[in-house]
Amino acid sequence: MGDEIRVTDPIAACDRLIAVLERAIPLSSKGRWASDDAIHAPILPFAIAQLRMRVRPAFQPGWIETDPVHVTLFGGTNTGKSTVVNLIVGQAAAGMGVRARCSQHPEAYRLSALGDRWLEGSSTRFQGYRRYHGEHPPRQTDLELRRDGYRRALAIFEIDRLSGAQLAPMAASTAIVWDAPDFSTEQSGYYLGTILDLLALADLVVMTVTDECYADDRGTSLLKMVGDSGVATLVVANKLPENPTLLEDVGRTLGTAGGSQAPVLRLPEVSGTSPIDRLERLLRRDEASVIRESVQREAVSEPAIKRRSLMGSIGFLERRLDEFLGPLTHEVSASAAWQATIHRLTRESILDPYRQDYLEGVRYGELNRTLLHLMELLQVPLIGPILELTGRVVRMPVKLAGRGFRSLLGHRTNEPKPPPEQEILQDLIPHWLAAIKAEAQVLARSENREEWTAIVLELESERFRTELLAPFDRAFEVYRERMERVVRRRAEDLHERLRETPKKLATMRGANLMVSASSVALVIKTAGLDWSDAVLGPVVAGVWQNLLEWGLGRYLETLRSELKDIQLQAMRQLVEVHLEQPVRNLFPGAVSAGELDAARADFASIKAEATRIAEGGRP
Repeated sequence: MGDEIRVTDPIAACDRLIAVLERAIPLSSKGRWASDDAIHAPILPFAIAQLRMRVRPAFQPGWIETDPVHVTLFGGTNTGKSTVVNLIVGQAAAGMGVRARCSQHPEAYRLSALGDRWLEGSSTRFQGYRRYHGEHPPRQTDLELRRDGYRRALAIFEIDRLSGAQLAPMAASTAIVWDAPDFSTEQSGYYLGTILDLLALADLVVMTVTDECYADDRGTSLLKMVGDSGVATLVVANKLPENPTLLEDVGRTLGTAGGSQAPVLRLPEVSGTSPIDRLERLLRRDEASVIRESVQREAVSEPAIKRRSLMGSIGFLERRLDEFLGPLTHEVSASAAWQATIHRLTRESILDPYRQDYLEGVRYGELNRTLLHLMELLQVPLIGPILELTGRVVRMPVKLAGRGFRSLLGHRTNEPKPPPEQEILQDLIPHWLAAIKAEAQVLARSENREEWTAIVLELESERFRTELLAPFDRAFEVYRERMERVVRRRAEDLHERLRETPKKLATMRGANLMVSASSVALVIKTAGLDWSDAVLGPVVAGVWQNLLEWGLGRYLETLRSELKDIQLQAMRQLVEVHLEQPVRNLFPGAVSAGELDAARADFASIKAEATRIAEGGRP
């Protein structure tokens, strides 16, 4: 295999599954897939974040040895996240302020000995983030967020190299403690993806709340989502007054919702002359010791906690895979239904009427044209000019090919009628387009999706019809040239069969065809040429009669049937490529059924590899 990546390679499977799930995000907020859950608990983006931040990095060599425990602090604005970060790391490392959205970017606090291999070893972990070491990323104003969007960045601080005093040892020396941006303000929607990245990365999530916000629906939904992913959770009720009933209610609201095994811990508010003084006083409280010990207890269980987090993600993805793929499955079904509708309408509105009105109708002319070419091979007088004229008009029906020929005969140069075949198609195609537009209008009303409305407008536009029909007209000319070659070959085959019997061939060239020659002149001089069997019939009547008398009736019927089959197949291909396919492409669908099947197979590969690692195997 060399350096070639196998189809079942788990890293490649992760990349493919991420790409497929990302296509489901814009669909998940449309039609019947839109719900309040898409607002309060962004399940699908969180699943994608887990694949990028936790699952895929676990497949890198040395993951279990080099990836430290990640502790993520998250909460609403002014809930004291930074205070709890400082409590865990043992010094005033994170800025403690009352300003809303003080922490706008993720900030990591670690000992310098841990290094950054955990970050540099995976291309999808914090992909696209600008990295700062030892300094805070620049904040963005609300105006800048609205105008420019959120500029993703992260900061890494080495707590043993900070200038502030170390008030207590780090509660978990082998962990990285993350201070996440808040989630509760309107502007936090700009960086919700960053919050999800930190939650997906975490092996332990610590949520901070106050008595004013612990029942916030958004926070409860996020905590439940994290708990469902199998990550250990801890709730810190910050600045909580001494009130057992209140603490109990916080526990009922968040402890159960988050699936946390640890109790909801109370952290009282303390006063002091400065932020450092308050932190020092807080570190001396028993409640602070309980929090630090709870974090330490989880962190020292490495690598067990890493494997538990990995399998938690796998279980979360497996339980919800059908839900995640649901919008795409619906899209595949909608696309297949649209394809089937177009195919049905094409058959009903074009191909079936074409077969009935032309191939099985009285105006079908290819067999008569075959006999005209036979007459040319038999050197019947005046056949050559007729074949030249009919060939030009049939192959290029939009040209006034018959005008010069008719003027030579002294007739008025009226615009010639198109061949019956093209005349029938010109009547069928507008009805076909109208039927398709009606179907799209029904879908636009029933599914409440803007794509169907856009398709209706496209079908109504003159530009689309021109872009659709102009290539079809050119392809129709090519099709007619092809059919002309087929007709000539059949005439040559019939001529060769006659040559096997010289006596019949001589008779065909004799007086019996002079009547047909007279008919040719009569047709041209009196009736003109309108391509109907009623006109061409007299021209080939002598040939037809002779062939029947010589017992070639079955041969002629077989010839007629073969010509019709060839013509129907050619017309079906022409319509499918130049009419049906462009209209089908108006609703291409986000994924194919094959891609959905591949996504499920990729997840199976991912699960198998994660299970192997969790059971003690190495990536």
